[in-house]
Amino acid sequence: MAKNDNIRGVEFILIGAHGDGVVGTSLTKFTDIAVNTLTFQGGEATTEPIKTENNDSYLTIVTGGTETVAEFDLYGVTGEQAVMLLGGEYDASTKTYKAPKQIPNKYLSVVIQSEEVAGTKKRIEMPYAVCTAKYSGNMTKGELLKIHVKAIANTPVSSSGVEGSPYEIKTIDA
Repeated sequence: MAKNDNIRGVEFILIGAHGDGVVGTSLTKFTDIAVNTLTFQGGEATTEPIKTENNDSYLTIVTGGTETVAEFDLYGVTGEQAVMLLGGEYDASTKTYKAPKQIPNKYLSVVIQSEEVAGTKKRIEMPYAVCTAKYSGNMTKGELLKIHVKAIANTPVSSSGVEGSPYEIKTIDA
């Protein structure tokens, strides 16, 4: 792997309504990402060994897989943005966010752009991710309340039935 193939840091995260089997075109940019909170875990195969009377590892087969997940914490989320992430309502006239009575299913596009490494940046694109979010943290002199987001990549399917990749990692010039 060349040095410019590494992914380091996060410049911004885009989140919004998904497109027709692709990343949506109207995404909200978040730049206030809490330090050291962004994690990305690609899916991993789960396996099952098939044993025989004479051999405990006769053959191993793939029986499924784990989810591909990105998790991160955001600061400075507006009331309107909270509705996109958490559900609920925001009344702009009273500046009041009202939480939903039930946690909704939120299917959104999520794009994570890295910082520059050796003249390039990387973009992790999840066109169709189920997103869960919650307020989290301590409200002290040294900490701020934040919104914790968990995005699980799902296979996007267009209206014509074409399936896409759950996530892509793109290299872009800095």
